[in-house]
Amino acid sequence: MMKPIQPQEFSYRFPDKVFGHVPGSHNGTALGSGDRFAGFADLFDYPDPRRLDVRASLRNNIADLALSQQERWLVRRYQQRSSITLWLLADLSRSMTVSSISNERVARLAHMIAYSAIGLGDRFAMAGFDASWRKDVSIMPTQQRSMPDVAAEKIMAAALPSAPGAEGLVAAAELITSARAMVFLASDFCCDIDLVERTLRKLAHYTVVPIVWQHDEVDHLPSHAGWTETRDSETGQRHSIWIRPGIKKRWQQQLDEHFEKLTACFMRYRVQPLFVSGEVTPQQLTQYFSAMKKS
Repeated sequence: MMKPIQPQEFSYRFPDKVFGHVPGSHNGTALGSGDRFAGFADLFDYPDPRRLDVRASLRNNIADLALSQQERWLVRRYQQRSSITLWLLADLSRSMTVSSISNERVARLAHMIAYSAIGLGDRFAMAGFDASWRKDVSIMPTQQRSMPDVAAEKIMAAALPSAPGAEGLVAAAELITSARAMVFLASDFCCDIDLVERTLRKLAHYTVVPIVWQHDEVDHLPSHAGWTETRDSETGQRHSIWIRPGIKKRWQQQLDEHFEKLTACFMRYRVQPLFVSGEVTPQQLTQYFSAMKKS
């Protein structure tokens, strides 16, 4: 039984301007009641005397009088801040549930993303996946205050995968229809690189944040020759094998090569992954977005 989750939040900003009329915290393209100055307009075109700028009007009228033009009264216009949707695509495949990662860490991440999004005025949505899309672990975009707890509870109550694999990732990505969204893709990515590539193509119009949990099981294998028990990350089956230093080195090399290919795949789509080995902290995510803003 998971302990009650203490609310935690991280700081983030959408990198582009948001086209939309729903008020929020991100720079938008629509004109409205924001705080980002967008220029002047004629009072008769935009009759809002509350935003009348007398000084700008007088300066403009002096110039217009020199050109024998009529007086104009100017009002200030602002860009409205808009909201987005934060999506979490949560990997619930067998490689996640039998490893040291566990659903509890994914549940805590879901709680933190939902709490941060709704607290900033954005919407939160979630889609779980393993070998298929997990409808029972999915939430459509919402701003309900109870969603952090609901999302965590759905993940913790999720039934075990009925089949190995993570092919449901593509189907989960197809659920995202938000005009502007930030997609957190949380997985150990112990799957074919082709599957990741197909998913990134579908998410090409969104800001994607891959959270990559790294397995450390190879580090726990004995460095000397001898029998040891291993467990397949997808099927969960246990095997007794004779470990030699050369085998451990080869397994580590294969793991390193897989993550090198994975990183190269992310780079092709201009996506910066966040590699983690334990709990994802709000400090890690805040630093991630701070670094992304500077780059």
